[in-house]
Amino acid sequence: MSIAANCTMMFTQRTLSTSSILILSLLVLLGSMSSTWAEEAEPASHKNSRVLITGANRGLGLEMAKQFVAKGYQVIGTARKPEQAVALKQTGATVMKLDVTSEADIAALAKALEGEKIDILINNAGYFGPKLMTENPENLAKLTRQEMELCYRVNTLGPLFVTQALLPNLKLAEDAKVVHISTRASILSKGTSGTAYGYRVSKTALNMVTRTMSGDQAMKGILVVAIAPGHNKTHMGTERGKLDPQQSMAQVIDLIENLTRKHHGGLWYYDGSRLPW
Repeated sequence: MSIAANCTMMFTQRTLSTSSILILSLLVLLGSMSSTWAEEAEPASHKNSRVLITGANRGLGLEMAKQFVAKGYQVIGTARKPEQAVALKQTGATVMKLDVTSEADIAALAKALEGEKIDILINNAGYFGPKLMTENPENLAKLTRQEMELCYRVNTLGPLFVTQALLPNLKLAEDAKVVHISTRASILSKGTSGTAYGYRVSKTALNMVTRTMSGDQAMKGILVVAIAPGHNKTHMGTERGKLDPQQSMAQVIDLIENLTRKHHGGLWYYDGSRLPW
């Protein structure tokens, strides 16, 4: 073999060797990038995140419990009568007793959860009044003090004192969130119906609780919002509700998961739009 031919062969071998190295390096790089993309595509794990939902034995609270459990959260759902909260137990949530109007129940809940962090507190337990919208709720002529006081105790004082009792638990979490379930019926500028005094007034007061908490130094580092979930087909919403809880609560949960400082102290609709006071 001539010297020229030998040199040509050596050059070709070196070129092939270099090309092989480059190809192998490229394959390794692509494999690494694919692995990274796959990891980024996986949903975030929520197994260490705990959600507490009051009034979770039916309606919107039950639907939120189902969906939070399905997403991997640790869920605590409260009910006034845990022994009757069959559907809630079936979700896999931990069921705990709580009547939000009972100081003893609130204290017992706080005691049972002492030292346990709560990442998201959803004050959902609510009371519309003795008559639902389909039952023609009372106007001023027949309104009772009892109705007004019970609405206020459940819808306003309940969220206030449940949050107070669980504040140490919220402080144990990073980026804790408190969500008060409000309603568009609480909006002062919204058209009036002339009925449902207790529900409307107590929810408007809850909005002020939200605003006040958002500036409270005791709540420093905790996001606080009010969310109006829309008119859903539930026991409280009746068949007049236009929304399917499964769909609307999926949007509510997405909103809760993506809350930022811009949401702090505001009233938000289930679809993520801001509502006026």
